[in-house]
Amino acid sequence: NNSENSDVGTEEQVVHGVLYKLTEEDFGIICRTEGVPLAYSLHRCRVVPYDGDGKAAGVDAMRRAMSMSTESERRTKIIPNDENDEQLSRKFSVPAFTLRAARKGWRAGGDIPPSTSYLNVLIRGAKEFALDASYLEMLENFPVGKTWFGNGLAEEMLRVAEQQNKNL
Repeated sequence: NNSENSDVGTEEQVVHGVLYKLTEEDFGIICRTEGVPLAYSLHRCRVVPYDGDGKAAGVDAMRRAMSMSTESERRTKIIPNDENDEQLSRKFSVPAFTLRAARKGWRAGGDIPPSTSYLNVLIRGAKEFALDASYLEMLENFPVGKTWFGNGLAEEMLRVAEQQNKNL
């Protein structure tokens, strides 16, 4: 949601996921296998972490962080984008990287629906990590796209990776 006047911490604005701490070597492998820098570019972001409860922990965590920020800003009269504002946001979030489409034109267009297989991997992860119920419901009702390979390859790739990890 690009509206600057909208309420922060609404379900539409919370992005759910799992945050991993990677070694430099693993991070490099992910970048290479995901097509950085041709298909995707790294994007710095700040994440408000939460422990999933399968209900609304993510939205609640964002609302708490934003209300604490707002109260603190009122008390200290912090000006947005000020150095103090950066320190304040660090109190409630952690730095991270995410991947996004490398070209602005790709990001400006409509979303490309995921394959059935990729969406199933997302649903499995949302359940496994007890992400918010509203997010799981959104995933379960998300439209899927067509692929060159039937329903996609994501589930099979995940199964192979899990089997390799068991053998380590």
